[in-house]
Formats: sequence, structure tokens, C-alpha cells
Amino acid sequence: MLVLFASKFLQWFHLPTHAPAWSAPSSPRSSSDDFILPVSAATQEAFVVPLPEKGPVRQVHWTHHLSAHTPMLFVIISLPISTAIVFYALSTLPIAMQWPKTLSDLAQLGRDLHGYSQSGPWPLAHVIAVMAISAVWKHAWSIPGSVLWNVLAGALFSPAFATIMLTALTTMGSACATLLAAPLAPFLSYMFPRALVMTRNALGQDSSDLDKDDEASTKSAPWVRLSILRLIGVVPWSGINIACGVCGVSLSDCMLGTFIGCLPWTAVTCQIGDILQTVASTPSPTPQTVSSLLTSPEIVLKLVFLSFLSLAPILGRDYLRTLIAPAASTSIDASTVDGRQPGRSWVQEWRKKIRLSSRSRTREQAQRQAELDILVQEKRRLEDLPS
Repeated sequence: MLVLFASKFLQWFHLPTHAPAWSAPSSPRSSSDDFILPVSAATQEAFVVPLPEKGPVRQVHWTHHLSAHTPMLFVIISLPISTAIVFYALSTLPIAMQWPKTLSDLAQLGRDLHGYSQSGPWPLAHVIAVMAISAVWKHAWSIPGSVLWNVLAGALFSPAFATIMLTALTTMGSACATLLAAPLAPFLSYMFPRALVMTRNALGQDSSDLDKDDEASTKSAPWVRLSILRLIGVVPWSGINIACGVCGVSLSDCMLGTFIGCLPWTAVTCQIGDILQTVASTPSPTPQTVSSLLTSPEIVLKLVFLSFLSLAPILGRDYLRTLIAPAASTSIDASTVDGRQPGRSWVQEWRKKIRLSSRSRTREQAQRQAELDILVQEKRRLEDLPS
């Protein structure tokens, strides 16, 4: 009896040598339990969720984040720096530091620059350099007012030289705008998804797999589509520049399409500047009135040429649109048989492309939501299992 009492007393101070066999309780396990109860083998085989293997934890250095955001930081910093350079270049000219707002201000600025540029070759090169820097800056950052620079160049120089120079500067500025918009592609794609989808379809950068083989032989080059979009004049040029950078259009196609597309409009504005300069500078030996000057053969020919350049893209808009959407031009015969207009088939083709892209995006979202619901249900089943 004494030995049995001593053995019971010693068991109170010693842990058992074998693990006790716990029975499964009827209620589920709570967070306050002291022991984690094992789950039966059948339950483990039925609800096995494979977990990804955890790799070694790598410490991300701050230079990695800096290198990832370097292009965006460059875009943000280059705006004030380029603006300061342009204002400094304008301050070197012998003109009043005031932006021309009316035609009288522009005429006064033209007279000042014309007198300064005619004083020698170095002042002429100075004026050309400042106009080049400011014109490229305007197109690169989509700042309005480039038309005034075209008119001013037409008044200062010959129309042919002003047209070629301003077209080249517009091309360089558009290329800079495309390069500056490329780092902002994720943000712009999130903010304007539908506009970018329409732009990709117009440029031929995104086509469905169903009609990819059919359109491969009839699809025009991107630079042809870009030049047509600029000639039509429906989309702003700044929007085309930004869309080219976001959609990944090659720089050569962007520059070639810009040069061809903006050449007629630049010629129109430069000719307007030349006409205004001709009207303003009336010769002193034979004074003429404005009406007699405007009816002279030289001015009449210039006005006819301007009318042709400005109305040609507008009158040929339907033909240019068929070049942008070649699939619509192949269905013109079928649409005329049905009694419909060819323009409606072009619009329906655009709507079909937009609808297909929206349906594919909705299908992907529904599939992701279904996968997420399945994972949530599996997690709830694991939590409701008896411990």
C-alpha cells in the first residue's frame, strides 16, 4: 500500500514516457486549446492543398527600385529643365518677353525678328536655333501654339524653306513626345483603356487571332496609317504622339508618318505667314491697296494652292479611311448589294473590334473570379473541419 502511494506521488512530478492517445472531440478546435489535435488520414487525403515552396528570402536593395523608376523620374525632371532652357533661349532674342496673343502682336514680333535676322548671318542662325528649340519643345510636351510658330516662320523665311524646316522640327518633337510617353504606358493604359484599344486597332498593332491571317496580306504599314490619321485631322496630333509611345509603335514609323502627315498643314500655315508678310510690307514706290494686292496673280495662285492643300485631305477622307481599315474596303461590294452605304461598314468594323476586345476582357475577369471563389470555398472547408 505504501509502495503504491509512493508510485502515484512520483508520477505527479514526472512526464509520461509515451504520447497519450487523445480522442477526437465532437466540437471543432478553438484557438485556446493547448494541444493541436491530429486530423484523420482520410480527411488529409481528401483536402490536400499544395502549398508553394518558399525560396530563400532575398533582400531587395534600394537601387533596384530606383532603376525601375528611373525612366519615369527622367520624364518628370526633364519638363522643368527643358522649359528653363527654352525660356533662356527666348531671352537671348532682342524681343519683348511676351507671348503673342493676337495678330497684331504676332505682326510686331515678326517685324522685330525680321529686322534682327536681316542684319547678318549670325543673327539669322540665332533666330533659326531659337525657333528650332522652342518648336521641338512645344511638340514634345504637347503645348499649344505651334501654329503661330509656323505662321511666323512663313513670314520670316521663304515658304519652301519654312515648310521643310517646320516639318522636320515637328517630326523631331513628335518623336520626343513618343519617347516621353513610353515610360507612362502602364498609367495611361489604366486610365484610358478603350481609347488605347481603338488606337491599337487603327494602327494595326492588335488584331484578333481569327482574322490575323486574312488581314496579313491586306494590312498597310503603320507609317501609312499614321500619315493618314494626321491628314484626316480627326485625332489631335498630340494624342497620336502619346498613343504611339504607349502602343509600342516603332520610332521610324512614327517619324515617317509624322513627316508625311503634317507636311500639307505646315505648308498651309507657312503660306499664310508669307501672305500676311506680303500684305504688311507694301512697297513705297508703287503703293497698293489691300484689295488690289490680294487680287494680284501671285497672291491668287497662293490662295488656290492653299485651298487645294487644305481641302484635299477633307475631300478624300472616305478614301483615306478605307486605307486605314482595308477589311472594310473588301466588304464595299457586299454592302452596296444590300443597299447600305460603304461608310457604315467601316463603322461596324470598328464597333466589332471594340466589342471583341471588351468580351475577351470580361471573360478573363469572370474566369479569375471563379478561381478565386473556388479557393475561398476550399479555405472555408479546411476551417470547418473537426480537429
